[in-house]
Amino acid sequence: MEADLKPLEFEGIRRLLEKLCATPFGADAARNLGPAPTVGVARQLQDAISAARLGLESGEGPVLPELPDVRAAIRQVSSPGAALAGTAFRNLALVLRVGKELRPFVEKRPGLLPTGAARLDAAADLLPKIDAVLMPNGSVREDGNAQLRQLHAELKAEREQIQKTMQSHLSAPGAKLHWSGQRACVHLPDGATDQIRGVRRGTGPGGHGYLVEPMELVASNNRLEKIAGSIEQENQAILRALSDEGRDRLVGLQHLVESLTWLDLAIAGAQLSIHLNAKAAEMVDAPVLTLEEAYHPQLILAYAEKRGPQPKPLSVQINADCPILVVTGPNTGGKSVSLKTVGLLTVMAHCGLHIPVGGRAVVGNFTRIFVDMGDPQSVAFELSTYSGHVEVLKRLLADADDHTLILLDELGTGTDPEEGAALAMAVLDHLAERGVRGMVTTHLTPLKSFADQHGSLRNASMRFDHERLEPTYELEIGVPGRSLGLVIAAKRGLPDNLVSKARHYLETLHQHS
Repeated sequence: MEADLKPLEFEGIRRLLEKLCATPFGADAARNLGPAPTVGVARQLQDAISAARLGLESGEGPVLPELPDVRAAIRQVSSPGAALAGTAFRNLALVLRVGKELRPFVEKRPGLLPTGAARLDAAADLLPKIDAVLMPNGSVREDGNAQLRQLHAELKAEREQIQKTMQSHLSAPGAKLHWSGQRACVHLPDGATDQIRGVRRGTGPGGHGYLVEPMELVASNNRLEKIAGSIEQENQAILRALSDEGRDRLVGLQHLVESLTWLDLAIAGAQLSIHLNAKAAEMVDAPVLTLEEAYHPQLILAYAEKRGPQPKPLSVQINADCPILVVTGPNTGGKSVSLKTVGLLTVMAHCGLHIPVGGRAVVGNFTRIFVDMGDPQSVAFELSTYSGHVEVLKRLLADADDHTLILLDELGTGTDPEEGAALAMAVLDHLAERGVRGMVTTHLTPLKSFADQHGSLRNASMRFDHERLEPTYELEIGVPGRSLGLVIAAKRGLPDNLVSKARHYLETLHQHS
């Protein structure tokens, strides 16, 4: 599906999901989430979210721990001859262990992972190989192989002998043994008499005092450095061999990261579903839309956090009998919010996310959602508001078909009302002939009677409390909205004689129209 995500504020849903993800791979997937390539893929994520929610609410899990990002390590290990760092292998081991632990959860609830539980531990036999040669901090074990055991034994014996030899040089006041890399030196304080025959090796720690390597230890220190060099070469050989083992399991490692990404996104989606009291929509191939008692997600969260009023449910039905709704009514009545709610929930369903509805939710296989929301004026291209709307309509008319969902706010505005209404009628005629589905809002009175007489259009309005002069934010299908500008003006305190004169002028306008 192609969709105009920005005007629907889908980025807010992405950010919510990203915060709920535990892994860097899941967070990336949330940041880049978009409509699934097919309805089938959307259903798979719906099922995974449903399974994850069932597990979370029953207390069985799974819950993903925070994990390091091992994607760069996997890319590196794919190169022949690479020697991955020990710390990178330890991160891989952590991810491998989590994958192994998750397998029973997926076997119990197969819907969690459509590719199957086996992908979670396909490379798990790399774990004992890592543990056999690496310490928990990622350094190579001294007993990683026979050669290392011998080299570390030689290194230990040489250091012990050097320390014995060094004792005769530590009797001077303030003298201390100091290891500079693999070279044993005497650290003497500033001003000390240099009574040790040897090689100056610079200043001591923190720039205090100076270091002297006794002459009789130079050969021994050289041997130490040679042994340490051999140990480092052997360490690198072990890491290269371990990297070769990882390369042999490259596909399994990639499948593991893909599986963890999917599970993380599903678990985050389940948490969002719980927060929104949402459910999976029924995804169908026909271009229809049924939303009973639907809510805008951000309004639900704002109310839960005591940042906004309790939202009112919206019910919408778009199908072959009611292809295009023409929504009219006063400003602040919630027309734009209704458009955004319908568009956002449709996109969320096509992404595989649950949507907040109290009743039925049926979402058709729309291949395109076309949105014209707000003022499309562009300073950069020197377009007026009206010209901006015309550019949007050109794109719409070029691409719309019978699987397109349109959401057009204030159709026909930005020019003379009569010309705007005429253009809106022609556009709606053209879209109806193509079998387009959707909702449009307008303030233009002629469109109400036009919709009433058109076989593919249906009037709708946002209910308004005339006593309290407040919108109820409830959509009423089949009833056009009333113009309440003069009523509201009078109730808000404009002088009675002025409002009366306005009503007289309105009657005159109607007589000449």
